[in-house]
Amino acid sequence: MGDFYGIAEIADAMGLSRQLVAVWRKRRSHGIPEPDAELASGPIWRRETVEPWIERTRGRLGLAGTRESASRSLRLRTCRRVLRLAALMLEEPQRPRVLNEAADQLRDLIHEVDQAADDVVGALLRELIEPVRDPDVPAELLRVPVIESLPLVTAVARNSPDW
Repeated sequence: MGDFYGIAEIADAMGLSRQLVAVWRKRRSHGIPEPDAELASGPIWRRETVEPWIERTRGRLGLAGTRESASRSLRLRTCRRVLRLAALMLEEPQRPRVLNEAADQLRDLIHEVDQAADDVVGALLRELIEPVRDPDVPAELLRVPVIESLPLVTAVARNSPDW
């Protein structure tokens, strides 16, 4: 995360819904610390204020073993590689070697994407790379599934507060 957290960032860090964290704050339950500042958009906490509480609370609630949300870097790399593959698929004439290299570069992210949390963004990333999961399918046969997956890039951006 960055230097500051809002309700959404706390929820993402804990793998919980924003609504639940907002209720905790409103009710002053689970020992959530008072925010360091209030903006028109809502409360914010400094990293040093809220991260210790997040770790304690995750442990207390049995969330310590949950997977992390997909990092900004992973989200950007995945979306860039999908967009590059789609662009190459629209070229005429198609270059099978280049297409397969681009598909392989996207496949290189499968393990990392599969390790992302089962939150909205993690699910979107897994769906985004689904067309290239089978390494035996040549990239030139993936044109329709890859092009059809492009709206998921927008969905990843919409669900990423730090996009």
